[in-house]
Amino acid sequence: MRIPDETLAAIRASLDIVEVVGAYVPLKQRGSNYFGLCPFHQEKTPSFSVNPKLGIFKCFGCGAGGDVFAFIQQIEGVSFVEAVRLLAERAGIPLPQSEEAGEDEREPLFQALRFAARFYFTQLTHETSGKLARAYLKSRGVRPATAQRFGLGYAPKAWDALATAAVASGFRLEVFEQAGLVLPRRERGGFYDRFRHRLMFPIFSHVGKVVGFAGRLLEPDPEQPKYINSPETPVYQKGRVLYGLYQARHAIRKLEEAILVEGYTDVIALHQAGIEHTVATSGTALTLEQVRLLARYAKRILLLYDADPAGEQAALRSIDLCLAQGLPVYVVVLPAGEDPDSFVHQNSSEALQEYLERYRLDFISFRHQLARRQGMLDTPEGEAQLAREIVQSIARFPDPLLRETYLRRASEVLRLPEVRLFELLRVLSSTSLPSSSPPRIPSAPTSPPQPSQSLLPSEKLLLRLMLQEGRSMVAFVLGHMALAEFTEGPPRQLAARLLEQYEAGEPIDARPFLEGRYGAELQQVATDVMMDPYEPSEGWKRRGILVPRISDQAFEIAADAIVRLKLQRIDTVIHQLQQEQLRSQHDEARLREIMQQLITLQRLRQEISHRTFLNPDLLS
Repeated sequence: MRIPDETLAAIRASLDIVEVVGAYVPLKQRGSNYFGLCPFHQEKTPSFSVNPKLGIFKCFGCGAGGDVFAFIQQIEGVSFVEAVRLLAERAGIPLPQSEEAGEDEREPLFQALRFAARFYFTQLTHETSGKLARAYLKSRGVRPATAQRFGLGYAPKAWDALATAAVASGFRLEVFEQAGLVLPRRERGGFYDRFRHRLMFPIFSHVGKVVGFAGRLLEPDPEQPKYINSPETPVYQKGRVLYGLYQARHAIRKLEEAILVEGYTDVIALHQAGIEHTVATSGTALTLEQVRLLARYAKRILLLYDADPAGEQAALRSIDLCLAQGLPVYVVVLPAGEDPDSFVHQNSSEALQEYLERYRLDFISFRHQLARRQGMLDTPEGEAQLAREIVQSIARFPDPLLRETYLRRASEVLRLPEVRLFELLRVLSSTSLPSSSPPRIPSAPTSPPQPSQSLLPSEKLLLRLMLQEGRSMVAFVLGHMALAEFTEGPPRQLAARLLEQYEAGEPIDARPFLEGRYGAELQQVATDVMMDPYEPSEGWKRRGILVPRISDQAFEIAADAIVRLKLQRIDTVIHQLQQEQLRSQHDEARLREIMQQLITLQRLRQEISHRTFLNPDLLS
């Protein structure tokens, strides 16, 4: 369903794009714009710019650009409707349910899961039904405010409590079945609840939608597993979700670090202790998709796994996945028999903070200590194998400067000459890495379009002048240019749309294009041309025309750009004919045609150079 333009305009007017982007990217003001390192690709020199006056952003490195909605879409990996919902919540502007639902066919599943989460929370807070669950939470030190923050709940000790409540509220149980909340009865028909007499942990997506649940037994039952989880559904894939990320994302961005633990209760205990940049996998080993999700928020990872062989192996698997995505990794090993939940309850939060800082190891030191405990360093072959494994891990890191730093660190820890490790790194870098660690890709969910790669500088300038100067400039430019002279695709479509507006007597305004009212492709090219820095050419410098200050000399600059663009198009055709001329040496008839065409083009080129085609009546 289309969200009304006035609703979008109200949200834009209520938000400062610099503040929205600044929550994700550190920005510094330079002139009228703000600059920072692009969050969509790796770079060392800031090429990411935000223009608060136009309400748009643009990266001159990777080509990403658009308005505030486009930024949230790309940085959070969500649909346009979901980006609107997130920004509407930030702005305090309510969206009608029909608009909020949008066009996502998964919305009925989200509605079912949201209903279930509210139902379970209501049951937890019910004086009678939730008494045992509340007592359990109290015994684990979970405060009511913490339970509410994570949406904890209770699934009643009944076969169809949720199913009955859902039907009474007008839901179809087939949707609840698809969401993994109920199961079909084989004999009698109908449905029964998947989760019964369990403490419920709702699992949120990184944008705050309930996508699944984990349920923990409240009383021992040898015939039941301690935990059961939602099955894979169209909205829930375990390997793509991190428990606690929705609650932790702001703290992770602020600290530029994410702590990764193993269990739901570990996350809750650490958040309650004030260590809010903590997340956990949803009952699976860390996956590549989860690391890519973390890379949108964190610049480094701290692994805090249980001090047992399983935790050590989980840490080893996680290290290479993080390194391959450009995330430095540190490891903290807790005392034997402890997990994060037990440690924080037996000690203070300050003690855990101090422990995390004092005993954090870089991944090289961690692997070295683990190898020593396992007896791997007792033989020369074991030492050589460890060195090879550590250098292989370093080779996965995409930043060459950090690779060198890690190699120096490995040389210190392993007591091996740097030159030997560099030689090994060169050998490993020239061979393919194991498939379990693919190379890093940008954290944005899809690569943004990059129209700037096909746009000529003069063409960019003409489109910008028309968008900025209005109807008289559209008349001047398109009175001297054919649409076919603009690059095929979005640039030509933008020029055609401007011509349509002019002929219909409509005002020319860049904002609808920048806001995406004419589609994402035209939004991208409009953003591209409006944010382009436009370095003055030598010809413009000699004329004393400063391109960024175009109001006084707009038509003179446009005329110069038209000439340049026409000459470039003619030169392209001349070059193609000259290439064909070389291939047609034995075809005299075709050679004569080519020569005649070249003569005509050269005459036309001379006329264009002297500006004889310009209509002085349009210069105003």
